[in-house]
Amino acid sequence: MNDLRVLTPPIELLRFIEGKYGNMDALPNHDYAHIPYVVLLIRAVTQWSAANGGQQPTVFKQKKEVRAIIESYRRSGLQADQNIEEALAAVNTALCLPVPSSSVAQLLARARARLSELASEFHSSQKGADDSPGSREQLVFWLMAAALAVHVSSDGNGMLPCVGTLPDMTADTQTYVKLQEIYSRQAHADVLAVQAHVASLAALESLPGDLVSLDKLKLFCKNAHHLGVHSYESLAAEYAPESKAGPAIAQALDADNPSCGLLYILLRAAQAFRGERGHWPGANDGEAETDVPVLKTFISKEMRALGLNAEKSSSMPDDWITEFCRWGGAELHNIDSVMGGIAAQEAIKAVTRQYVPLNNTFIFDGSNGVASTLEL
Repeated sequence: MNDLRVLTPPIELLRFIEGKYGNMDALPNHDYAHIPYVVLLIRAVTQWSAANGGQQPTVFKQKKEVRAIIESYRRSGLQADQNIEEALAAVNTALCLPVPSSSVAQLLARARARLSELASEFHSSQKGADDSPGSREQLVFWLMAAALAVHVSSDGNGMLPCVGTLPDMTADTQTYVKLQEIYSRQAHADVLAVQAHVASLAALESLPGDLVSLDKLKLFCKNAHHLGVHSYESLAAEYAPESKAGPAIAQALDADNPSCGLLYILLRAAQAFRGERGHWPGANDGEAETDVPVLKTFISKEMRALGLNAEKSSSMPDDWITEFCRWGGAELHNIDSVMGGIAAQEAIKAVTRQYVPLNNTFIFDGSNGVASTLEL
């Protein structure tokens, strides 16, 4: 994510721009054509704000006016103005405050309470000498999240820490390196601010002061825009009467394409069928038709177990049940290749600890070419 802080540039960046580009009109063509587009954006925003009572251009109409200011920076006779084009292309995305998204804001809102819960568990486990790596990792994550929440609401002025990286742009090497150093220093300053909150919260919860390393906190702050938590249930919990599977399936059945929700119910019913009869529906020769009404019975049982009402129970098409029995537990090569590829992808994510894993149960409907993840 490009975090250029165009609307709220660091003081050091403003001083650099004023010192080097205070009078852009006096620059020779070569230097003018190599003004970094972030400088052009900040100059245009400053000019717009001065003409509009100090406001910040955040809506489309205002950004359109900023774009017009950037267009006015073109020099007649200067064709090599790639930096102008880069600035115009970045207006919509760069003229935004780096505030938490709705999902990140929800996570930060519950971070403090979750930290207290895990701290209590941590102290209990210390007494019993049962401190698992998984519980410690959770504690570290929520400690950093709680510290980040404090930073955003106080010294961060509602903004997440600076990412500290600079995208490619037209500029001479010396200027680009200088800009990169400025953004890196701002990112480091933000990390140190969050680190201070980590220490304060750790002391409040009587936690060890070395729980969070600086390298881990740097990585956390750099990726703060993309924070998320996926909670998984065991299969036993999924099949328990009080599980959240029922509401999730009801929601899936109400979707525009309910096929993945229907497939989940079919698969659960088929598993129950196999558990009782020792084979998949339709797997034995000549029993595909006779297994249809039996499978319907298991479907009704699973529907009731999921707490689905009669209207939902009647939503299972008869031709789906018939086709499921005709399938007889066979493994089709095309479906196997798709599911094998997805499983391999998830394994790589788990081993490398990179990228976002599928959130809970994944269902692939090969007949209609659609897929869905169900939080069960």
